[in-house]
Amino acid sequence: MRVAIGGIYHESNTFVTEPTTLANLAEGHLHRGPELVGHWRGTESEVGGFLAGAEEFGFEVIPTLMAWCTPSGTVVPEAYEKLVSELIAGLRAALPLDGILLSLHGAMVSERFPDADGEILSRVRQTVGVHVPVVVTIDFHANVSSTMVSSCDALIGYDTYPHIDQHERGAEAALVLNAILSSNRRPSMHLAQRRMLPHILRQPTGFEPMSRLITRAHEWEQCPGVISATVCAGFPYADVPDAGLSVVVVSDSDNPEARRAAEEIADLAWNRRSEFVASLPCPAEAVRCAVSRTAGLTILADVSDNLGAGTPGDGTVLLEELLQQNARDSLVLLHDPEAVSAAISAGVRTTLRIPVGGKRDTHHGPPVVVEGVVRTISDGIFRNIGPMREGLLEDQGRTAVIDTGGVLVVLTERRMPMWNLQQLRAIGIEPTRLRTIVVKGAIAHRAAYAPIATQIVEVDTPGLAAADVRRLPYQRVKRPIFPLDHL
Repeated sequence: MRVAIGGIYHESNTFVTEPTTLANLAEGHLHRGPELVGHWRGTESEVGGFLAGAEEFGFEVIPTLMAWCTPSGTVVPEAYEKLVSELIAGLRAALPLDGILLSLHGAMVSERFPDADGEILSRVRQTVGVHVPVVVTIDFHANVSSTMVSSCDALIGYDTYPHIDQHERGAEAALVLNAILSSNRRPSMHLAQRRMLPHILRQPTGFEPMSRLITRAHEWEQCPGVISATVCAGFPYADVPDAGLSVVVVSDSDNPEARRAAEEIADLAWNRRSEFVASLPCPAEAVRCAVSRTAGLTILADVSDNLGAGTPGDGTVLLEELLQQNARDSLVLLHDPEAVSAAISAGVRTTLRIPVGGKRDTHHGPPVVVEGVVRTISDGIFRNIGPMREGLLEDQGRTAVIDTGGVLVVLTERRMPMWNLQQLRAIGIEPTRLRTIVVKGAIAHRAAYAPIATQIVEVDTPGLAAADVRRLPYQRVKRPIFPLDHL
């Protein structure tokens, strides 16, 4: 069986003013043809799962294109069209095909196509025809559209947030494709949407209320004829018509249980919508909480400058507060290429006084002047170890560490979420020996930091991934929607 593998994976924050270019995408993971297999095989990723499943079922793998980029702003037309055209060309050249496995995010936005993932699937279907089964993995934060559903045979979404089951979902997608090819029967899907934007801090799948939805989805998957049930919390920082919570159920052809299952799970979410809200402490209060502790590690989550939601990663509000409160044994990581260059020019062991952070926009705090010794300069390359993105080689660009005496300021050339402890260990910093670490994220960092932290404090900072989405200037999302509107 000839099975093509590929994908274009990007989560787009439409409130971020700086767009995503082809150069940005190339800084992530961009691989074509055979190099795709070498890069992704054996990793904790959907493509890793595709490849494992292909080996199990004896598929002949036809690698096309796989692009993965750290979440960022809306994708510019030139980058979008180039990558999609390459993917389509690869599929066309591989014909005839028996099946296709694709890894998409589900919340990518291009300047021309608000539903960029739906547009990709529509073009794929037009290219390969209706007889070639297409099975797709999507992120837990996908904004699922009717076009996405109608343009493929099955959508398989993550069951976890933090996302630690990508490989399993990729393998599941291969299993579903194998079942289609073996039976020569096509499944059906039902999409249930609810007009709600769940608070990002109420989305972890290991805790209520989201855990109940995931449990119910798994219960439905045990019913005869139900192949897969996916709960998508949606990505609230993509201002698009389909933003919000959705449920996708894949079932045997024409099985009425798909509709009943999807609608029931979606109703459960809607009926508990008041539980999908939260309030957070201000920066000064959160830092006081951290510095007052005499033992253990405190993680301060800079929720509104969440790199995993596409923000710049150079927000300075918590850094400034840590300095003002004379914090000790603390660490803040900032994306600041200019400051990295200045530190490299100064050299290791040199005392430096420079402004850091606050340079990409005006939403996440102004630059803060720090004075300290340049302790480390690194190439910024590390390989993930742990439950999230295991085995993947990451590159955060040249990296410099400035020691202010109380706060270690880690500066990177490229934006890199703090999803793995190797990010710090690779530059000689042992996170378990610190008292406070600022993590620019909401939930995903928990996969790495929850096991070593005494407490995690989410902070109500300013920024374009605001925990309270009512602060954001929505224009395209369908209204009314909770909690923007009283429903």
